Amino acid sequence: MSKRALLSIDGGGIRGIIPLCALAELERQTQRPARDWFSYVAGTSTGAIIAGGIACGLSAEQMLELYQTLGPNVFRFDLFGFLTSLASFRYRSKPLAELLQIYYDDVTLNDLPIDIMVTATRVSDGKPWYFVRDNACNSSSTGSLRLVDCVTASAAAPTFFEPYDVPGIGACVDGGVGIAGNPVYQTCVEAFYYSPQGTYTPSDTVVVSLGTGYSPKPAAPRHLLEWVTWIIGELLAVPAEQQTELVLRHFTTAGTYRINPPLPRDIGMDDVSAVPELITIGRELAANLDWDDILAGKPALQVRPNLAWLQRH
Repeated sequence: MSKRALLSIDGGGIRGIIPLCALAELERQTQRPARDWFSYVAGTSTGAIIAGGIACGLSAEQMLELYQTLGPNVFRFDLFGFLTSLASFRYRSKPLAELLQIYYDDVTLNDLPIDIMVTATRVSDGKPWYFVRDNACNSSSTGSLRLVDCVTASAAAPTFFEPYDVPGIGACVDGGVGIAGNPVYQTCVEAFYYSPQGTYTPSDTVVVSLGTGYSPKPAAPRHLLEWVTWIIGELLAVPAEQQTELVLRHFTTAGTYRINPPLPRDIGMDDVSAVPELITIGRELAANLDWDDILAGKPALQVRPNLAWLQRH
């Protein structure tokens, strides 16, 4: 592979198992860790956890094992916090931070050997934050932050986790609040415009955007409640696909892949009982991926024909 490769991973909680299965297949096919193939990794929420692990040199299989044990460690209902916060969150963020620190230690973004972007949203003013390594072309304001703090903040999905305080930034929540549930466009902007000149150019870059699966669309709404449900669902789902469309329109010479399989049903981000089902979905997806062709930037119809969830433009 002569091209540079960028990896972006969506949010989606426990459904992060799906992109992890795809990355485990990459490592199986190439016999090399994912970090060897991607010079820039990015993620939101669960995608941030995976991106952080890749940047630290963890294998996808290691992270799959981690996700299969997340339930009792992270998704522990906090009744006291639920009541005293007036039902604003179900889980504390601290257990997640403590678990991630076992894997990330105290490394900062600047300590990492590859580029990374982690998204979060500051509670006090709704400002989106894109935590990246410092370089001469950006503001050099986030590279000294610890990876564990950035990732925990990104994973603090409102109503699920309490906001997480990032030193020097303030209380933050999931970067998917707003438009970065799929951070692929923001990743490309950072790489192509805010990296030293010549580091990344669209024509020499393959962009891989991994989703965590999408739920089947309901029938046409018939009354007010169904319309409200439909609108909320679209407000969450449409921005994610819009980000890929922006990459396709603005960076036309990049080889861009969007890999996001359909789900047989709606699977909640904290539904740990669905882990076996998610592994099956992820393994089926992975079996249809030819990573050599993807990383070489070959058209999707040559990579695997007739797969609607695999797009290359």
